Amino acid sequence: MKKRGANYYWNARDKIYARLSQLPQGTIKERRISGHTYFYLQHREGKKVVHTYIGKELPDNLKKQMLERQALRAQLQKIQDAMLKIVAEKIKGLG
Repeated sequence: MKKRGANYYWNARDKIYARLSQLPQGTIKERRISGHTYFYLQHREGKKVVHTYIGKELPDNLKKQMLERQALRAQLQKIQDAMLKIVAEKIKGLG
């Protein structure tokens, strides 16, 4: 990742969090019952795991949203790593 200022990373992080809040949370689970396949969206609400029925077919838009969420989470990790490096450099400069 290019060396950029802290503000760049804060703004990028905020944009990613905003987009993540618009996407479905959790994972898609496939269940086979009596030879039929059913899809559920599985996520946590506190300590409880909630399964929301999607249908017998997985909608394409949901697949795309889940892939987008996965890509955003990877981007977020890179941004957080870069932010940690910036903070570490500032602390090192103080000492």
